[in-house]
Amino acid sequence: MDTSRLTGRFTGLFLASVLAGATGCLQSLPILNRLAPAPVARPETTDSFILRPNGELTSDKEDALSPELRSELENAREAYRREEYDKAERLFGAVADRDKTAPQAVQEAMYYRAECLRLTGHYPKACDTYSALVNKFPSSHYREQCVERMFDIANYWLDETWLEMKEDKERREGKRVVVWPHWFSWEKTKPFFDREGRAVEALEKVRLHDISGPLADQALYRCGVVKMYHENYREAEQYFSQIHARHPESKLAPKSIELAVFCKQMSTGGSSYDGRKAAEARELIQAALRSYPQIAHDKDKREYMEKQQMAIDLQLAEKEFKMAEFYRRVGQYASAYFYYDLVRRRYPKTKYASMSEERWANLREWLERKGEAVPSEGN
Repeated sequence: MDTSRLTGRFTGLFLASVLAGATGCLQSLPILNRLAPAPVARPETTDSFILRPNGELTSDKEDALSPELRSELENAREAYRREEYDKAERLFGAVADRDKTAPQAVQEAMYYRAECLRLTGHYPKACDTYSALVNKFPSSHYREQCVERMFDIANYWLDETWLEMKEDKERREGKRVVVWPHWFSWEKTKPFFDREGRAVEALEKVRLHDISGPLADQALYRCGVVKMYHENYREAEQYFSQIHARHPESKLAPKSIELAVFCKQMSTGGSSYDGRKAAEARELIQAALRSYPQIAHDKDKREYMEKQQMAIDLQLAEKEFKMAEFYRRVGQYASAYFYYDLVRRRYPKTKYASMSEERWANLREWLERKGEAVPSEGN
């Protein structure tokens, strides 16, 4: 397979997807607007409420808290309202770490502890705390907010990756000599090391805790883009394929299926290796042309998909032709006959079809002359 031609096509498709068409998606949720302080809210999953003399409406479940814990929780809330986030973080942390018999209070304390860390710029610790909350309480009424915050933080951490991709495009175009990698971060808002890996990990958690939610497809797409940029095609293909499989109505589905086809091809290793990925890519192409009018009715995209299918057919034909040649060399003529017939029927537009036709005819004549049974023809 001509991988240089595919790589050239990949450059245009990849950059068009990530730096142009996908840019709107990558920036569709402004980070700055969504990193504002969250108001202190009372637990929502309660049966009844009590109107306090001071005018506050509180859950009757708070009556089950010990007076000491209730006092600590109220002090933490008051510090948060006064925007004393360092103090509030310590107070909420004490509640979350000390008492294990009041799950509602622990959830509230963990969430607002994470909020305080985020508002003071400690994004790595905040992300870990959001993650710990949804892991410990998967059905928490703070789950949606935690998932949203982790998604925003991960996107903020990936800003340097998008910049690196843009600079890499400029380097290939001759506008830049070198692209400096961003290995370390000295800002407290970012992990010191492996910023990109931490971002992908956070997006994985978003996808895990929001499988059918509005952020799952976007999280998968970003993970796939990062993996494909680093030429980790096998993992990238898995992310893109999940969008088509789990979120077929997503706006990212048509673009994702294009990238999944490419990544499947690039991860096969060629005709000498397992051909299942190539066969899966062939099925994806048919699904793309059948399910997405954006691809089927777009001349350029349809032409690209048809060329990809031709490349896949060539690879699969080569693989099965080699199988036929192997069986012919070791004297298994019936098996060789079957594979030659398979190639000429299944991949008639490839060069291996004409080669197989000749060998198939010769083997048929030889088998008939020897009086041996001719195998049934392939489908």
